[in-house]
Amino acid sequence: NREFILALVFVLMLVSSGGMLAGNYFIKPLINDYILPGDFPGLGRALLILAGIYLTSVAASYLQSRLMVQLAQRTTNTMRRDLFTKLQRLPLKYFDSNSHGDLMSRFTNDLDNVQVALEQSTVQLISSALTFVGAVVMMIVLSPLLFVVTFLVLMLMVFISGKLAGQSRKYFKEQQRNLG
Repeated sequence: NREFILALVFVLMLVSSGGMLAGNYFIKPLINDYILPGDFPGLGRALLILAGIYLTSVAASYLQSRLMVQLAQRTTNTMRRDLFTKLQRLPLKYFDSNSHGDLMSRFTNDLDNVQVALEQSTVQLISSALTFVGAVVMMIVLSPLLFVVTFLVLMLMVFISGKLAGQSRKYFKEQQRNLG
């Protein structure tokens, strides 16, 4: 059942990303074929098609988010149940040597992080990657020069982001240690 839901989420991600890319691409013929020649009845029909593309994309994104929230909640509930069972089997000596509040805080905090990663981060990463690849292909097809300029700016952004991530990593580790 989970495999089916994951496959459906992936298909919905493809529809959502494809719809956004198609909508953006559709703006070029909209301008060239309807606005510039002054074909306003055709423009109205084209705008309805564009609205349909964007609505399909938004609906797919909404369904994908709903399914992932349900899947993440089921998964973390199973993990919580398994952790509780594991805690019940630990010897009393373990609880004497570790603060009960620290154990519960770590379990709660870690499981909340897993749930957020499943609900949002993983899906957002895959969806963004699909949109990025589609945008790159569209740029190469429409304007190779635009692609080269964008690629150079992107490489600069990746370099700066890498430097910032390296700096923030140590603060994140310290924060997590203090939460425990």
